[in-house]
Amino acid sequence: MSDMNGIREAAGDVAPWYDTITLDEVLEKFEAIGAHAVWAKYLVRNNNSKNQIYVAPNVNKLAFLPMGHPVYTPGKSQKPGLNKSKRTRELVRIPLNWTWIDEDGEEYAAPKTAFSYYPQYPEVRLSGMLSGCPAAPSKLFNIEHQGHDEGRILFLGVVGNPDSSDAHIAAIATGKDAPASQEVLGAEEFMPGTLFAVPFSSSVEEIERDSKEHIGKADEFSVLSNALEHIVGYPIIPWRLRNDGTREDPYRSPNAPGLTLEAELGVGENAIPGPDFDIWELKAYKVDDFQKPFSSHRITLFTPQPDFGVITDIGQSAFVETYGHINEKYASRGIERYDFTTKDFNGIGQDDPNAALDLRVFGMDGNSYSMSGSVSLVDRITGVIVAGWSFTKLLGHWQKKHDRAAYIPYCTFGSKEDYCVEYGPNVLLGMGTDFGMFLNAFQEGEIVFDPAFHIKRREDGGWETKSRSQFRIALGNLDSIYESVKEVSVEAR
Repeated sequence: MSDMNGIREAAGDVAPWYDTITLDEVLEKFEAIGAHAVWAKYLVRNNNSKNQIYVAPNVNKLAFLPMGHPVYTPGKSQKPGLNKSKRTRELVRIPLNWTWIDEDGEEYAAPKTAFSYYPQYPEVRLSGMLSGCPAAPSKLFNIEHQGHDEGRILFLGVVGNPDSSDAHIAAIATGKDAPASQEVLGAEEFMPGTLFAVPFSSSVEEIERDSKEHIGKADEFSVLSNALEHIVGYPIIPWRLRNDGTREDPYRSPNAPGLTLEAELGVGENAIPGPDFDIWELKAYKVDDFQKPFSSHRITLFTPQPDFGVITDIGQSAFVETYGHINEKYASRGIERYDFTTKDFNGIGQDDPNAALDLRVFGMDGNSYSMSGSVSLVDRITGVIVAGWSFTKLLGHWQKKHDRAAYIPYCTFGSKEDYCVEYGPNVLLGMGTDFGMFLNAFQEGEIVFDPAFHIKRREDGGWETKSRSQFRIALGNLDSIYESVKEVSVEAR
């Protein structure tokens, strides 16, 4: 029999279910509630109700989990200046839609669960998951019971499309002597300091595991490379794989090349939470010729709208009419249209005295930053912020960027209505990122703000508006937002 010292049970009582459950039974519970993938976290002695649980050095390591919008909490006695030794720690609280699964497979909400992100260290910790939930496994975290046991396992399953508002994290915790815990500890891929992906019975993961068994563990790109070899160099009629397993063929829309790439790899519209394929987030980008260098080609990182400033009071129409310019091309046709683009403000490092606005970064001192900062468009005369993006707003978008990204070029051939897509062999791999790298790259001008705002007068006298706040980067500057960037060549089969 296994050592039962970690199981606190009264004489004659049956051991609680979380001390006897097997790994197969854990996975069955997750599958029953619709979870698509499962991860496990090894719990050490100080992972208990008295301490927050360390989960990652930064939020990008957790991009496969659905997370709420970050909320900034300054230190209670924060001192001026950004020197780490002279300020109290800042906290960014990222709420989580979290449930605990009980013995009968029912889910119960834990409404106060959140990631606590401390950017100055940096580190992300889990907090509040036991509060206000009757089904929370409190004894496993209570220091008077099993809260000091080394080897307990916290299982996390993600339910729903991570981009949907109702996606949530479901959790099960098991005791150190539970068969489920022992099976995780004995797994070949197990790493105690990180979230460990538990093999799960989804069709996509089965394909990935088959590929791994076929090619071995040559390197971390091998699984994706093996899959891409069947795709690159061939004309493909765009199609998409729906979440229910059905296909739309042909499928033609602006996002068709990206969805076609995922469909060819067996991935249905981000139905599986986490990276798009294996450990990689896939990014398809258009080029005109695979033979030409495209390091200067710009890709869009994200498009967040400003969350404070004059624009939030007066609205986009008044903002563009005030700070934009008349579109002469439309004016020559008798159409009243105003555009707001990069010509209407000074970017980082620019000083055109005729520009009405300056783009500035507040809250940075060298490589250090305060989460109270922002990227803002400032009126050169009044000094008023007319449009601002708080760091917490930007973090809310950046936290979705996976720690591993593969950038895959494509060309299109044929007419706009009837075309084929072909993927190129030269793939760029970006590995390791965090929010500080994004801010530094922006401050150095390697990431640019490239807005595409316009307003056009309708027949009824009102304005038709379009707003796209693009933050973009040239492919040649990817090394400013990743710890490592390398180009690999994929040979078509």
